[in-house]
Amino acid sequence: MNLTSLDNNLRSYSASERAYKDGKHFYTFESLPMVTRNGRQVRLMEFSPNINTPINHLFIKKQSRFQACPMHIHNWVEINYMYDGECPQVINETSYNLEKGQVVLIDTDTPHSTSALGEEDIMVSLVISSDYLNSNFFSRLSKDSILSKFFINAINKSARHDNYILFHSEKSRRLPLFFNELLCEFYDPSLNSLDIINSLFTLIISELINVYENDLGKKDLYTNKTAIIPILRYIEGNYQNCSLESTAKFFNMNANYLTTLLKQQTGQSYKELLQTKRLNMAAKMLRNSEISVTSIANYVGYENMSFFYKIFKAKYDCSPKEFRNQ
Repeated sequence: MNLTSLDNNLRSYSASERAYKDGKHFYTFESLPMVTRNGRQVRLMEFSPNINTPINHLFIKKQSRFQACPMHIHNWVEINYMYDGECPQVINETSYNLEKGQVVLIDTDTPHSTSALGEEDIMVSLVISSDYLNSNFFSRLSKDSILSKFFINAINKSARHDNYILFHSEKSRRLPLFFNELLCEFYDPSLNSLDIINSLFTLIISELINVYENDLGKKDLYTNKTAIIPILRYIEGNYQNCSLESTAKFFNMNANYLTTLLKQQTGQSYKELLQTKRLNMAAKMLRNSEISVTSIANYVGYENMSFFYKIFKAKYDCSPKEFRNQ
């Protein structure tokens, strides 16, 4: 399948779209059970293997046009990509338009709804079961950055979040390429389709991490955990000489409150986040340079060499020298 065929495929009417365009019913949302979330009644959708053909617990579907989707929740992670046009949405009572090239990641148990899509509005959803988000998947993503780790934790199946992330990815060069190839492979599978789709999905997530880290100034990029994003970014950029007290002062916060907030939202205290960043950088320098261990320790913020050797061995189960030799 080439890109022209893909475009024609996405713009052609599905059975549901023909019905909705003619004012007829195709899918009855009223048949879904009602549950209470955040003090309001919403519809409950549960993961079903009938959503197109399963690709190792990863499903792909084009959202039907001409019909609004009421406020609902579901037990899967959903990534919506705006192939063309725009889609007015409400997530956790926040309204916005998902524009062409943008992506929104919606976590499990997050109330959301969409307005009816028009003729030129094409939105594609990646429906991801919790079984797909396993250790093998996460092992393919970089954890060197604490911001990357924060993003990865946001879609970790071991926790429930009631959260979403909007990516201003409309200027990304790579993302349309990855999504187009993913969709071509899905609609016209090759002999090695499973591996190709899995690899393309990893590339999509990696590019979203790039967007995530480069676009933190957008006020509407995050919800729920918004407050800690600037703090993580500050630690990322000042890990060599910042401290709990200096960071708390910079953000006009009480030091105890700051570390409690970070612990609640990331699972790590300030000390643990800072130490992780410093040790990751030290390991990177050991792998890629001939700089002495003492100089590396000093560079990343440690003056006490005994303490540096102790925490390095605790993390990597070997000394810095042994790590470099390996």
